[in-house]
Amino acid sequence: MANEFEFLDKHYDPTDIPEVAAQTAFERFGNFPNAHTSTVIFNIPWQTLTNAINQAVLTYVNGGVASGTAAATLSANGQQWNIVLTGLQYVNATRTMVQGRPQYSIDEYRNGSVFVNAEAIGGQLLGEVVHLSTGFGTWVQTLELKNPPTL
Repeated sequence: MANEFEFLDKHYDPTDIPEVAAQTAFERFGNFPNAHTSTVIFNIPWQTLTNAINQAVLTYVNGGVASGTAAATLSANGQQWNIVLTGLQYVNATRTMVQGRPQYSIDEYRNGSVFVNAEAIGGQLLGEVVHLSTGFGTWVQTLELKNPPTL
């Protein structure tokens, strides 16, 4: 059985080096050949990231006011958590096809926000994270891959 953060782990790299996170984002395309984007959060301890998600859910369940780096809401049917994480560094890789060949672009962002969707168990507990999408952030730079693909 998957734990609640198994999916999120695929969008995370413990590095503080943007180029390393960019390489991780690029390598994710190999496992998901039909994907058009790949996002990797970096430069934050894993425990800090997962604790923020857990705290956001607990705050919502207990009727508190969201504060800190994450906020959660429950979908109208009570089956999904919608969580926003703020203040993150991430890279976002995109793949486009040009004349039948893939081309990649990877951008670094800081002070960014990402949106996470997770299953809600019994309308109160955090279940498995099932989706991550980028929101917005301050663009820093376009990154070059250290090991670009050979075609």
